[in-house]
Amino acid sequence: MVRAKVVLVEKASGRQLPEPVTTIASPVPVGALRIRLPDTIKPGTYFLKALNGRGEDAAQSADFEIG
Repeated sequence: MVRAKVVLVEKASGRQLPEPVTTIASPVPVGALRIRLPDTIKPGTYFLKALNGRGEDAAQSADFEIG
C-alpha cells in the first residue's frame, strides 16, 4: 500500500487525530510500521487506519492500548 496515509484513531470517539500522520513511502515487511507518537496522545484505546490516495478507508489495525 505504497502512498497510503496512516492515521491514528481514538476508538471511543471515532475521532481521527491530526497527528501523527504517516505516509507509506515504500514497501515494508508485512505487519511492520513504526510511528512516533507525540507527547499529547492521551491514554486510551486506539487503532490505525490506512487511507488510499482518494482518502478512502483501505485497512484498519486491531485495537491497541496506549497507557
